[in-house]
Amino acid sequence: MTTATPPASDDGPARPPAHARAAHTHRLVKVVALVVVGAVAAVGSGAWALARHYQGNVTGVNVEAVLGKPTHTPDDPNDPDAGHDLNILVLGSDSRAGDNAEEVGDGEKGQRSDTAMILHLSADRKRIEVVSIPRDSIVDIPACKVDTKGTTTRATHADMFNNAFAYGADATGSIAGGALCTWQTVEQDTGLHLDGFVVVDFAGFAGMIDALDGVPMCITRHIDSPNANHLVLDPGWQTLKGKKALGYARAREGKGLDGSDTSRILRQQEMVGAMVNKLVDQNVLTSAPKLLNFLDAATKSLTTSSNLSSLKNLVGLGWSVRHLSPDDVVFLTIPYEQYPLNHNRVQWAPSATGVWKKLKEDKPLVASETKGSSTHSSASSTSGSTTPSTKTPSTKMPTAPATPKNRATDGIDASEIPSTKAACEAAITAAQS
Repeated sequence: MTTATPPASDDGPARPPAHARAAHTHRLVKVVALVVVGAVAAVGSGAWALARHYQGNVTGVNVEAVLGKPTHTPDDPNDPDAGHDLNILVLGSDSRAGDNAEEVGDGEKGQRSDTAMILHLSADRKRIEVVSIPRDSIVDIPACKVDTKGTTTRATHADMFNNAFAYGADATGSIAGGALCTWQTVEQDTGLHLDGFVVVDFAGFAGMIDALDGVPMCITRHIDSPNANHLVLDPGWQTLKGKKALGYARAREGKGLDGSDTSRILRQQEMVGAMVNKLVDQNVLTSAPKLLNFLDAATKSLTTSSNLSSLKNLVGLGWSVRHLSPDDVVFLTIPYEQYPLNHNRVQWAPSATGVWKKLKEDKPLVASETKGSSTHSSASSTSGSTTPSTKTPSTKMPTAPATPKNRATDGIDASEIPSTKAACEAAITAAQS
């Protein structure tokens, strides 16, 4: 066995890596919105040859071989996991290799996970819930199995969540190793069973945005961030493309920004929500040329667990959620609070346990009668901590969102993200008040 040693930190006792407890491992999901892939089936049989090409773009990682997960043969070709809820680990990689180096553009070496989300698909296929995990969260990282050679990283205590990806990637020199260690860290610290992972590199993300001909976004304040590809944005309703969209999603420091990872998470959620809105509202899903162009860009950017690369399962699962609309896609940040030993870090608040419990039990994170509200409450006016969403009912018409601090962990659905110039103007007024 080869043991990889992480950088110096407070070490805890070694733990065995967490393992999944269910046999249903052929889970299929695509990045951003699961509804995208279902349209491949709707396009017709002529799309299969092209879809095979897209499947060939995806880099698959055999999780079963590393973690000893059993295989599973789908019973229903129209939904390979019918009756089962799914938890997919979605990571954004800022690897400094290949085309991604140009997009990252900071001259550093190594690989990190710049974004981490748990995408939950309900068993009844009526909800998609996306829970973001701040990269600066202080957690315990287990001893991770990261390849079939027996390479194992060393367990650490009170470490930064983002380091799980770095340790696995450094030990193997691959995105796969990073994803596998993050997988085991999430399972250990949340108690969730994960069903697969998707890693999107930034070069591919920019390509996906361009394949949609940009994404309409509401910029509520002037932003000037030299470290984010020299990003400069004025307030207003505008379409962001490629590198500018990526810069907006990654920006952390500069004028108009507070330097926090949790505020950046809000922008990332807004951008993913805006992509969902465009895919649905502008008929990308029903236009074969638009859809296939998007799929080509999307699949080039992916590294996935091998159970997420089957064409048959991909189309089947996508078809099972073809009816979902933007207000069925909910975004939440795991409740957090300031870490007492380092005020530049956060720890999960006690109420985070309730979020993980709801995901385990496949219960809605946000009550259906409160979805679509633009009024949010916060459990604290002095920190980022909060409890799961307590939205109040209102009309579905998007209006001004709450302040970034209040929205950080309150949960929103994609329909609440400003999608018109008028809604954006209201949001700008609220941000400046």
